Amino acid sequence: MSSFMKMSSGSEAEAEASYATIDEKKRRRMISNRESARRSRMKRQKHMEDLIREKAALEKKLGEDHQNYSAVWQQHVVLVSENEVLKEEKLKLDSHLKCLNQILSTYKQTPIDGEDSDLSESCLNPWEVLSSGQPIPASGVSQFSFF
Repeated sequence: MSSFMKMSSGSEAEAEASYATIDEKKRRRMISNRESARRSRMKRQKHMEDLIREKAALEKKLGEDHQNYSAVWQQHVVLVSENEVLKEEKLKLDSHLKCLNQILSTYKQTPIDGEDSDLSESCLNPWEVLSSGQPIPASGVSQFSFF
């Protein structure tokens, strides 16, 4: 029986050594896994902080771009309005010029037998053509602001 005990003791010693090796491997693997998990958490946290910084920068840029857009849009609205006024003024001035040219050509071709000329009523009263209620500026350059 003592040989059986020796055998049994030897196997147990080997088994314990084997378990100790397995326990050591398990412990090292656990430590390695914990370190890996810690690195992963740190990496995720850094990535999150980077995203938060990027979001803040993009929101700031969006605000600046919105302000610039608003300023440009306001200038656009003003210029469109001024353009409409100038187009209307051009039409009135074209009509007035046509009347003046008609008057000029009538005076150059004075009727021989005293007949009335074919001048329209608006041409005979040119001061009424330009009465739009809005004064014509002497220089339109001062009305525009340049960037």
